[in-house]
Amino acid sequence: MVVKLTYFAMSGRGEPIRLLLSYSKTEFEDIRIGTAEEWQKLKPTLKLPHLPMLEVDGKTYFQAFAICRYLARKAGLNGSSEEEGLAIDATVDTLMDMITKIIPAYYRPDSEERSKLLKALVEDTIPFYLNIIEKQLEENNGFLVAGKLTWADFVVLTVGTYLPGLFKVDILADFPKLKEHHQKISELPGIKEWIEKRPADPEDYRTLFF
Repeated sequence: MVVKLTYFAMSGRGEPIRLLLSYSKTEFEDIRIGTAEEWQKLKPTLKLPHLPMLEVDGKTYFQAFAICRYLARKAGLNGSSEEEGLAIDATVDTLMDMITKIIPAYYRPDSEERSKLLKALVEDTIPFYLNIIEKQLEENNGFLVAGKLTWADFVVLTVGTYLPGLFKVDILADFPKLKEHHQKISELPGIKEWIEKRPADPEDYRTLFF
C-alpha cells in the first residue's frame, strides 16, 4: 500500500493524521508545502481547494477529520460504541471552536490591533477552552474519552504542540493534566519516533500562505 500525505510545512490539521499513521506503523510519504508560491501552484490542481490530502494507492481523499476517523477506525481508536465516537467528535469540535477563534487574529498583518487580539486569545479565549479539556482529562483517567486512548488524544497533542509555536508562550503552564497528557501521548510507540524525526514548524506560520 502506497500512502502519501500532502499538507503544509507545519503541524496544524495535518499533524493528527501524521500521528495516526505513525502510531499504526503505516509508512507514508510526508509531502510538505513550504511556501506560498508552492501552495498557489498546487491549489488549482486539487479536487478541493485545501489541504490535507491523503493519497492511498493512487486515490485521493480530503477533509482532515474525515481522514482521521478513517484511520482511527482502522487502528481501533474511534471508540467502541456510537456514544464513544460521539464524545470523541464533540471533543475535537470543541478544540476546533478554539482554533476557529485563533486563526482570523493570528493571520492578520502585524499591527497594534493584531497584538491586542493575540493578547486576548492567550489571556482569555485559549484558557477557557483548555480548562474544558483539563476537566475532561480529570474525568477520564488522563485521557479524553472513556478512560482510554482515542484519536482525540492525538488532536489534543497536536494543539499542545501547535499553540506554543503560534504564541511563543508556554500555553500549558497552568494546566498540569494537559502537560501530563502531552508527555504521556508523546512517549507512545510510533509517536515518540515520529516526534524525534519530524521537521520543526516555522517561526511564523503566515509565511506559508502570504
